[in-house]
Amino acid sequence: MGRFANSDTRDPAVNVTNWFLVVVASLSVLIRLGTKFWIFHRLTSDDYLIIASLAVSIAQSAAISTAVAHGYGYHFATVSGENFAQVMKSQYAGYILYVASLCLSKLSLSTFIRNLTPVHKDHFQAAVLQGLITVLGVVGVIGTAFQCHMPRPWDYWHGQCFNLAAWNYFLSVSNIVTDCMIIAQALLLIAGIQATWKKKVVFASIFLSRFIVIIATVIEIVFSHDVRHSTDPTYDYCPTTIVSQVVQCASIVTACWGQLKPFLNQLKSNGLRIQGVEYQYSTGKGQSTRSYGPSGTHHSREEHHELVPVASGQNLTMVSASPAWDADSQSSQTGIIRETRTWVVTGDEGHPNYRS
Repeated sequence: MGRFANSDTRDPAVNVTNWFLVVVASLSVLIRLGTKFWIFHRLTSDDYLIIASLAVSIAQSAAISTAVAHGYGYHFATVSGENFAQVMKSQYAGYILYVASLCLSKLSLSTFIRNLTPVHKDHFQAAVLQGLITVLGVVGVIGTAFQCHMPRPWDYWHGQCFNLAAWNYFLSVSNIVTDCMIIAQALLLIAGIQATWKKKVVFASIFLSRFIVIIATVIEIVFSHDVRHSTDPTYDYCPTTIVSQVVQCASIVTACWGQLKPFLNQLKSNGLRIQGVEYQYSTGKGQSTRSYGPSGTHHSREEHHELVPVASGQNLTMVSASPAWDADSQSSQTGIIRETRTWVVTGDEGHPNYRS
């Protein structure tokens, strides 16, 4: 109780915020996976990427918590040399995991957007973006791992390191650029779908929420700039750490919003599909087949939906009968009338238009 009452320490703020954001990110991923499995009964590649991102972020949060346990959040003068060494090691591991988690969450979101379209051009653009994200992620991990001379790459206080401030700026700006490119990838796709402007705005809002990550990254840059010459690293770096945790959490959460049920239903109603899964269910609406014959009337109704980009207003109606090869038979198929009705899915679900 005394530690929380002491306003001269920041360790409670760091620890509480750290684990609260882990819970938020975990719930977002669980809701996403539950929704996806409920609708499609399977997961896709972007789901596995977000699971990996969450796992790495939990490990990163554990590293930050370890730093707090060794004095991170207290003034530097009150932290022993041995504890400060543990703090630096934990920060070192945490920042490597932070870069990896952001990379994986970005790849998850970009893969989800790519899977919404079968168009080769869109897939090529997505591949270029994902390649860039991967390269920057690998460069970020390797660069951070070797930021200071061996055998103490984690010792940014006493060791010989390259310009860490410039390196942090590079990573932050890279994150902003790739997030902007992901937003552009989504908006280009949305601009090409056949939907009302109102629905396009709803779709766009899902991906424009990524600006939360960008804003948090800008704040992270500002805080990093303010403490670049600090002589009290265990205390002054805490606000930057908290903002970094917000960036990591927001990156995971915003990558999950597009997978919630209302948005997936909107996708279905506007002719988009997620590659590798099928929208199939039976409701008694849609395609209807009726058979009439001497033995009575038979009704069978089933509906199969596999959403792909379609042109607006296309209707196809077919009425066919079997060949008359068994016309003299008591069970002749020529006495059966087959009627097939095909609906076009429009923006107003529940009001199908058909011609028969």
